[in-house]
Amino acid sequence: MKNKKGLYLFLLILLPALIFLFLKGFGKNQFQIPIYYTNGIGDTLRQVTCLERNTEQYIVKSPELEMGITKVIHFERMDGPVLKTRLEELEKVQDVFYNNPDIQMLSYLNQASIQTDAITGYNQRVTFMDEFWHFKELDSTSWSNLKYCGMVMSDLDNRVILIDAKNRIRGYYNIMEREETDRLILEVRILQTIDLENE
Repeated sequence: MKNKKGLYLFLLILLPALIFLFLKGFGKNQFQIPIYYTNGIGDTLRQVTCLERNTEQYIVKSPELEMGITKVIHFERMDGPVLKTRLEELEKVQDVFYNNPDIQMLSYLNQASIQTDAITGYNQRVTFMDEFWHFKELDSTSWSNLKYCGMVMSDLDNRVILIDAKNRIRGYYNIMEREETDRLILEVRILQTIDLENE
């Protein structure tokens, strides 16, 4: 009886250790995040007529977006409690990545309804690091063109967008939900790991 217990105990300890060593030696821990619109936009958002509808990988083309760095992009058109929540969630992203020169956070404001002064009024609650988090006021036409025609978004879409260094859309995030902010942070980390492996 003692031998059986000893054998079970030995297997109980040895089996997980062997599985761990096998996975460590032969497994590859790799995560992937999607690349949106690899075959063009197709029928996505038919009501947005300014979208390029070819069958090639969709690339966001805008002089506003620098190539070679990862971008977290947020569009805003009005002040209020929803904006405050968004800014607080974006501050979490800033806190994780502000020291990384390969990542930028951009907030585009529709200057017809909100100006940078209104945003910076939140600086008692939210810390804005100017080197990392850039606020840009755009006129209504430029703001709409960048949001709808560049980022493939609808009028009611208020998600944050992740753009990789090649200006491909890698994700949309509803940061009003804390889990989505956590997912954004995780996917930016994964994207940075993929970029480092490809160098």
